[in-house]
Amino acid sequence: MAFFESLKDRAINTFHNVISDNSTNNRKNTAAELSKDQLFCQQYNLSYDEILIGDSSAEIKVISGYSHDAYNNNSSLNDPFPQGRLYLTPHFLIFRDATDRKNFSFTLHLSTIKKVEKVPSSGYGFALNLLTYSKLTITLFLVGIRSDSERFAQNLTICLKKNLPEIGKLQPFIQTCYSEYLLSKNNISTEQIEHMPPGGLGLVFKFPGNAREAKDKTKLKMWFDLFRVDGRNLSLIKRPIFYKLIRVGLPNRLRGEIWELTCGSMYLRLENQGEYLKLLEDHKDKKSFAIEEIEKDLNRSLPEYAAYQSPEGIERLRRVLTAYSWKNPEVGYCQAMNIVVAALLIYASEEQAFWILNVLCDRIVPGYYSKTMYGTLLDQKVFESLVQNTMPMLWEHITKNDIQLSVVSLPWFLSLYLSSMPLVFAFRILDIFFMQGPKTLFQVALAILKQNGEELLQTEDDGTFISIIKDYFHTLDQSAHPNSPDSKFRNITKFQDLLVTAFKEFSIVNDEMINTHRNKHRDSIYQNISSFVKRTEIRNLPKTNNISSDVLDILYDRFYSEVEVSNITQGSGSSFMDYKSFLKFMSEICDWVQSVEVQNDKHFLRRLFDSWDTEKQGFLSFGDLVAGLNKLAESDLMQSIANFFYLYDTKNNGKLDSEAILQISEDLLYITSPWKEGLLLDEITRTNIENEVADEVFKNQIANGDGLTIDLPKHVDVNREKIEQQQIERYLRAASTFIQRAFEYAQPEEPEILIKDLAIDEKITHNAALNPNTPVFLNLPTFRMVILADETYELLFSNTLRESTHLDRPLDSKINPIRNLRDMFDGLLADGRKVATKVRMRMDSKASNTNNGSSNASMKSSKSKVEEDEERDDDFGIISIDEKDKDLLLGTEAQALIDPIKNEGANSKELERFHKAEDQSRSHLHKQDEDGDAAAVADSSTIENLIEFEQ
Repeated sequence: MAFFESLKDRAINTFHNVISDNSTNNRKNTAAELSKDQLFCQQYNLSYDEILIGDSSAEIKVISGYSHDAYNNNSSLNDPFPQGRLYLTPHFLIFRDATDRKNFSFTLHLSTIKKVEKVPSSGYGFALNLLTYSKLTITLFLVGIRSDSERFAQNLTICLKKNLPEIGKLQPFIQTCYSEYLLSKNNISTEQIEHMPPGGLGLVFKFPGNAREAKDKTKLKMWFDLFRVDGRNLSLIKRPIFYKLIRVGLPNRLRGEIWELTCGSMYLRLENQGEYLKLLEDHKDKKSFAIEEIEKDLNRSLPEYAAYQSPEGIERLRRVLTAYSWKNPEVGYCQAMNIVVAALLIYASEEQAFWILNVLCDRIVPGYYSKTMYGTLLDQKVFESLVQNTMPMLWEHITKNDIQLSVVSLPWFLSLYLSSMPLVFAFRILDIFFMQGPKTLFQVALAILKQNGEELLQTEDDGTFISIIKDYFHTLDQSAHPNSPDSKFRNITKFQDLLVTAFKEFSIVNDEMINTHRNKHRDSIYQNISSFVKRTEIRNLPKTNNISSDVLDILYDRFYSEVEVSNITQGSGSSFMDYKSFLKFMSEICDWVQSVEVQNDKHFLRRLFDSWDTEKQGFLSFGDLVAGLNKLAESDLMQSIANFFYLYDTKNNGKLDSEAILQISEDLLYITSPWKEGLLLDEITRTNIENEVADEVFKNQIANGDGLTIDLPKHVDVNREKIEQQQIERYLRAASTFIQRAFEYAQPEEPEILIKDLAIDEKITHNAALNPNTPVFLNLPTFRMVILADETYELLFSNTLRESTHLDRPLDSKINPIRNLRDMFDGLLADGRKVATKVRMRMDSKASNTNNGSSNASMKSSKSKVEEDEERDDDFGIISIDEKDKDLLLGTEAQALIDPIKNEGANSKELERFHKAEDQSRSHLHKQDEDGDAAAVADSSTIENLIEFEQ
């Protein structure tokens, strides 16, 4: 328990940390993202791969091969046949009663249907007889237009033919079902099952609780009778007796099978036979972070149960958790998952537990077992809302005394009550949980508070609150009414009373109400968890010397806006960026990335992507991207050149061959395109512009000025074409010079042999490295020398490339990074200080030449003044600027910086939706749940009395 206390504390701290954050991200309603077919599959616990092919109104008649009474077992032959809706998917035939699903329903896997025949004409327009492998004869009386009925029958025939290859899976599967073994052992089934199917650890280490007191044999006998009449496993008919037998508690040997039947994992196990063992075999001896975490928790999984103090129990638990971590690497392994799987393995085989875990994590309680536990945190807010609405007096007391309800309830939801109450009672809750879904957790939690309400109203702190609940859990087997004069009431235990309260008084808490409250709180939980995950992922990144924490924050938002997020439901921040998203990402932050339609595998952007993809999986994690951008933003000239060099050193031998040199020249042309085409200015060009402007101002100053102040004009005419052409020619010349010098200074691949040849053949007078038939290479020092020999490329690696990569560009920025050179002349005077300083230097230089006969001290004073004027950025006294000139001096860049995207009123619709959801939630408190008549049954002297008690 110490382990779970630690987990609980950490989870609660996480919860309150994320709740304190403010994030503006919006998340869609999960249910709204599901298609119509997926919602249908969710309702009937089917795989999302199923699609609805057809449906029809129908009446149903069922006759068992072991009992010839139609629709028998507590029903009269004169009762009308169940009426409802029939649905067909590629692998299932489904029926639901029109008035109450629990009155009559079935989900038949098509592989269990052995024969279909049309019923001769009768009072019904169209009817079909189905014969299942469990000897059930199901007659479908299709109601409606005959052509529609015939179409449905035709679709059924087509699906059955397509399922013929799947029939081979049925025989080995039913050999693993205890229900089939039970009938075969008692000579009811014709299936030959020689050995008991694999089961849970309870078969070896005994099941929790007292089997005699729990009437385990009586329960097993009643399930045996049900299987004879209503079929079993994949062809079971569900009628009221089925649900009643679950509520009174499942027999130990059938518990695992009924769990997988009610939650739908049985269908996955049928379709994916052998996958569990294959996962273990394919990943044998492989290591992962998830496996390391699993090993830490193995010995802390239900240690009170004997099996988990033995190698056999630990090994089974290890295999199931390991297989799931490979099956779903996005989740891997999360704490508390070990407790749930340990509980499943007591009653289920490894393969059964594995598939139940899949359904549990994916469909029943998504997000409960993830790195952020987003599902549990969301349901804590839902639970608090339900307490507030159903028990306002208790809620007022909780808030008044600042009692953190989530501290108490989070372990109930996260461990499905397995770590909170004795196992024998927790398993009874699990029986109902797998049957009716997550609303069970809320109903039981509300009932716990209701049962202890009077005492809880006397508490004033968290500790006392928790202590009362713990004491209550330890007395669940005691009488709920010890002083009652009626022995019938004295025999009702606190646990039985708890179930009656949960499923009678809180039957109004249904799936619709829970989803309403989830929708209300989902956005805020997602936002806060996103913020928490963001801080955690950024904090765990390797050190980035060239990227500040503020810039990392911006990059994180941009990264997750580009990738197809695996959803916060996975909660790990582990989404990946593919190449297409990478191109878009780079185009938004780099001035030199002009096209996002780059498919060439040898393109510079592809080279960057592949180099940053350290795991070589074809995707970039956020850590990969940041590490790459940190190199791109390198401020040290020598290291920047080295980083570029290693992009092309694919053999990791410190050498660039001729092909790599040519590829570098092409990529340099691509990178420098904005400057080579005159779209952007580099530092050399900006300096030339400033010099030309300074020359013009100096001429005007000499002609018209007083020599004391420098007045900057509003406009200066410069030779635009000349300056533009100079930059273009300089970049073209740099590209040409690079190729020439690279091969000029390249070293021959085999210098010893070449030198020997030169000594022998005196006719060879040229450098052998220039021979195209002779392989040459550049090493890093030589490559640096070639780059540094050209001022344009030297500037590219020291300044230009880094300045044109805007890592800090806001995500919502609308700045156009590419502006034509001619447009930029309008802002030539944007930095008036530099221009004024250059003019002052020219004026001082002229004055110095005029006063050549002055003393050395005077010359030093003049020089000192010039240097001081140039270095001081805070001295504006020498420049006279009118208010009217400010706009010109600021230029267009400053205007872009004060043009934020307006976002006022963006949350008004969200707020309106929240208010609407709250009103809807309150109205549902008065709506009777369709399961409202479902009550838990007390464990009395006989099972029959239990059912009578419920009725």
